[in-house]
Amino acid sequence: MAKISAEGLELKQIVVNVNRVAKVVKGGKRFG
Repeated sequence: MAKISAEGLELKQIVVNVNRVAKVVKGGKRFG
């Protein structure tokens, strides 16, 4: 369970990062 929880937290963090990038792209601001 602990291992699954750790993986879940990592996936959640990745999703948050993707959402941030998506917001930036939608905003028309692109950072290379």
